[in-house]
Amino acid sequence: MATAKKTTAAAAAKKASAAVKKTAASTAKKTMTAAKKTAATAAKKTAATVKKTAATTKKAATTTKKAVAATAKKTTATAARKTTSAVKKTAATTKKTTTAKKTAGTAAKKTVKTAKKPATTAAKKTTAAKKPAIPASANISMKVTAAEKKLIETYRGASGSLKKISLKVLKGEYADSALKLLDTVGGGIESGADGIGGAIGNLLGGILGK
Repeated sequence: MATAKKTTAAAAAKKASAAVKKTAASTAKKTMTAAKKTAATAAKKTAATVKKTAATTKKAATTTKKAVAATAKKTTATAARKTTSAVKKTAATTKKTTTAKKTAGTAAKKTVKTAKKPATTAAKKTTAAKKPAIPASANISMKVTAAEKKLIETYRGASGSLKKISLKVLKGEYADSALKLLDTVGGGIESGADGIGGAIGNLLGGILGK
């Protein structure tokens, strides 16, 4: 009887031990499954958060990049407009300066030309007055000195009577009278202009009388 009770107790203990082991295994399995599930969920959440953060960061970086590019583009465009405006302004100023120089140069040329014209005209008139016209009967060509040329020009501009007198003086016909005239002029300086004029008048009257 004691053996039967012992066997029953052992069977009960074994059964209880098996039940405990089964319960422990089930609990461990459940715990492990729950832990795995929790870990997977946490991993998923973490991955989703990381992905979302990465997307947000990427979006922010793209927005910043676009903003920087837009600002740079705007700044470059503004600088380009300012440079173009400065270049146009400089070109306009240069054009005005060139036009002013051209106008001043033209005015200066006109002034010089206008100033030269009367001077040239006056010089031509003076030359024409100093150099009498060459007579149509002049047909002899000869070399003369400057003094001889001056005598010829003076002779051509003189009246007929003076031409005759000058020829006689040059021929020596009035040599004494010419010397007397010089003496009279030299001496008449002391007696005044009236004395000189009277003496020359008398001398020329005598010469013309001949």
